[in-house]
Amino acid sequence: MLAWQQQQRGYASRETQGKQILIRDHGVFANYVPPEQPPAISDFARWRLTKWRNLKNNVQNLLSVGLIKYKSQYEKWDSRKFLEVAEETYKDMNDAFARGDRQILEEVCLDSMYSTMKNQIKNRGNARWEWRYHGEVEQPRIVCVRCVGTTGLSKHGFSVAQATLRMYTKQSMAVYDKKNRLIGGDPNKIHNVLEYVVFQKTISDPEDIWRVYGKLGQKAE
Repeated sequence: MLAWQQQQRGYASRETQGKQILIRDHGVFANYVPPEQPPAISDFARWRLTKWRNLKNNVQNLLSVGLIKYKSQYEKWDSRKFLEVAEETYKDMNDAFARGDRQILEEVCLDSMYSTMKNQIKNRGNARWEWRYHGEVEQPRIVCVRCVGTTGLSKHGFSVAQATLRMYTKQSMAVYDKKNRLIGGDPNKIHNVLEYVVFQKTISDPEDIWRVYGKLGQKAE
């Protein structure tokens, strides 16, 4: 399944067709996470601040999407297509992390995220992890989009886009020892997991793809 998904989304390794792709850590452009429960209007100061932050983020989203569309010389922005790719990438990342597949992790994650997950895999010992995806609690939603470049409004030059997705999914996790005995989690217990996942792509590079940069927050029920 992963091999088919890799072919469909065109995953690339650090070297593609003899060309080395430089993947750099640019930091999170905007750590905006909307409140799950907006403050009541009776708390007017917090309500007004939340409204202002939401409005400011929406304006920046519109400007950034426009900038991405303007600067993308190789693939035009399509929010529906991006959501599909991002959701599959998110599932591939979790599945590869559970299986300890560093090759897939390196392809779907950027350097900092990959390094974190690789170190966690090293600390597992002989334990075997089993992760399962059981569908969506709610459809993934883009909450923040940003675009940063080195050449202003010019179409040419280095440009990077980031998009933060609200991912609310059903997941299960189980951990087994080397004798295949359950030592953690429960394969039959499904959790609702809420995460804000940041994806990044160098839109000035025709060979780059959307990868997971990191997470801004998560919540499990």
